[in-house]
Amino acid sequence: MAQSMRIFIIGGGKLAYYLIKTLRPYRHDIAVVEQQQEVCERIATEFDEVRVYNGDGTNIGVLEEVDLQDADFYIAATGKDENNLVGCQIAKNRFNVKRTVARVNNPKNAEMFHLLGVDRVYSGTQILADIIEQEIDYIGMRVAYAIEKSTKRIVEFKLSERSDAAGRTLQQYNFPGKSKVVMITRENGSIEMPRGDLMMHSKDTILLVCDESEYDIIWKKMVR
Repeated sequence: MAQSMRIFIIGGGKLAYYLIKTLRPYRHDIAVVEQQQEVCERIATEFDEVRVYNGDGTNIGVLEEVDLQDADFYIAATGKDENNLVGCQIAKNRFNVKRTVARVNNPKNAEMFHLLGVDRVYSGTQILADIIEQEIDYIGMRVAYAIEKSTKRIVEFKLSERSDAAGRTLQQYNFPGKSKVVMITRENGSIEMPRGDLMMHSKDTILLVCDESEYDIIWKKMVR
């Protein structure tokens, strides 16, 4: 599994509670930034392992105080889309946060969030928690598409230079389970469709269709 992540959740509402409960078993370094003092006190009382800060999660001064610099995740979970968007942009551009994730309260805003550089955008609480859990658990591999009413998923990752898949063709490599390559994007941006003699190289971005049960072995053999 991946190493401990530094995760900042902005907003202390119901979504923050759900995320904390979902992620706490993994022993990540979780911090919450919330403007209402009474909400901060309630979270701090219930989750003594979570760092809680009273302040505005879109304020640069506050984010400097909580040491956001180079964090792994900035999760904007407030009830205001404009705050979530601004916060993600500040986190990415000012504090070099690796992944920004935003809740959109109005689904019509999702495309704008994507266009303005937010890494992941979600409207459903359950979906948001599930995908964040998967991304943190298998850092470097993300779910690009979930096939409805199925455990099949399309995952995306860069092929590790340590993987024994690098330097082999699709035909030569014994892929985990029944997983299959959908597409490969080379480091220079060129796109390759799957064929038996197609060679894989480290740093290729691979789209792979697989079952949820195969995440762990794919991550271990091809990503980490």
